[in-house]
Amino acid sequence: MSAHGLFLVRMDVAHDHAATFNEVYDTEHIPNLKAVPGVRRAARYTQPSPTEPRYLAAYELDSPAVVESAAWKAAGEAGRWPTAVRPHTMNRHRAVYEWCGGGAALTGKTPYVFWVMMDVEPHREPLFNELYDHEHLPLLLKLPGSVNAVRYRTSAAGEPRYLCAYEVENTDLPMSKHWNDTSDIGRWKPEVRPYTYNKRYIVSERMRSQ
Repeated sequence: MSAHGLFLVRMDVAHDHAATFNEVYDTEHIPNLKAVPGVRRAARYTQPSPTEPRYLAAYELDSPAVVESAAWKAAGEAGRWPTAVRPHTMNRHRAVYEWCGGGAALTGKTPYVFWVMMDVEPHREPLFNELYDHEHLPLLLKLPGSVNAVRYRTSAAGEPRYLCAYEVENTDLPMSKHWNDTSDIGRWKPEVRPYTYNKRYIVSERMRSQ
């Protein structure tokens, strides 16, 4: 399977510029970037945690190389975004990922996505990938409301290497006892989890305009 890509952008915006930020994002910035060859789909999300950026934008790509194209760079500088919006954004995290396991692609059909990011100690990485795909995800995807899960990895500096995007039907599921108990089943808990670190858990809601 080809290593298609995901470009995940997370950021905050000055509170007195939030209205302009969202208007330009929805009516100019996202449409401009979606029109770039190689961009499959784009969606925006918000999340309530005060410790992570509030806004997320996920761009599904035919290849991670799309973000290096002239068309992508031109689209990112079009319209009001670089002058009226970008100077007022902060706490930005931008990472390009390549597909590495789980589902073939995101479906875009659920109102929520649970983003799980983490690193793993190098000597445990092969087992991490094996169990993630063949044990851990199959168990979690049996839970009611757990629709799909896609795994990615990145080499972006300062970001956890691995990302798993779980498409879920409600926000309670990812932090529920049922989810946690299921996560403890099998070899994952004793043989993989102790070797993971730099973990982030983000439950996000698709923005209505998307």
